[in-house]
Amino acid sequence: MDDELFNNIKRVLQIEHENAEHASRMLQEAMNRGEKNIDMLDRIADRLLDSMNGFSGEGEDMYRTYLDYIETFNPTEARERKNNLEYELGYKTHVLYAAAMLCQKEVEDFTAANRKPAFDVIMHEYIPKVYDITKKTASFLFFAYYAHHHSLVELMNMLKTITDETDYVLDHVEEYNDLMHYPRETYHPLREDEWQLILTIVEHNIDLYNAHPGLNKDLIHNIFGS
Repeated sequence: MDDELFNNIKRVLQIEHENAEHASRMLQEAMNRGEKNIDMLDRIADRLLDSMNGFSGEGEDMYRTYLDYIETFNPTEARERKNNLEYELGYKTHVLYAAAMLCQKEVEDFTAANRKPAFDVIMHEYIPKVYDITKKTASFLFFAYYAHHHSLVELMNMLKTITDETDYVLDHVEEYNDLMHYPRETYHPLREDEWQLILTIVEHNIDLYNAHPGLNKDLIHNIFGS
C-alpha cells in the first residue's frame, strides 16, 4: 500500500511538472510577442495556479513574472492578481486564523441560543457562508465586536498583534481546520491598505446590521443568546 501511494504521488508530481513547464513555455512565448489579451493570458497562467496549489508547488516564479509583465500595460489588473495570489498561496492567510483566535477569545463566555458555544455557531453556521478570506476575517471581527468587550479600533490593534506572532498562529492552525485556507510558514505582512480594507468591511457590516434591525434581529440573539 505504501509503495502504491508513493508511486501515485510520484505520477502526480510528474504530471504537475510537465503541465507547469508547458504552461510556462506558452506564457513566455505570449509575452515575448507582446500579447496583451489578459483573458487569453490568464487561461494559460491558470494552469500554473493548479500546480502551485498541488503537490509540486511549481510555477510561482513564472506566474510572478507574468504579473510583472501585466503591470507594464495594466497596473490595476496586475495589482488585483498579486493581492489575490498572496492569499491564494497562503502567504497572508495568517490574518484569517488570527481573527478566528481573537473572536474565540472574545466570545468565550457566551452560549448561543441553541445552547452551543457561541464560537462554534460562528465557525460552523456563519463563516462557511463567506468565501473571500478578507471578508471571513472581517466577519470574525464583526462578531467579536458585538461581544461588547472592546471597540473596533482596539480589536484591530489586537488582531495586528496576534498576526505578528506568526509562530503562535502556525502552532494553532490545526485547531481551525474548518477554515480550509491553510497558511504557509513563509509569512508576508499585510500592507496598511489591506488592514484598512478589513476595517472598512467590518464597519460596512456593522452599518448594514444597524440599518436593518428588523431583518437582522435574530442574528446577535442566535450567537450570544440575548
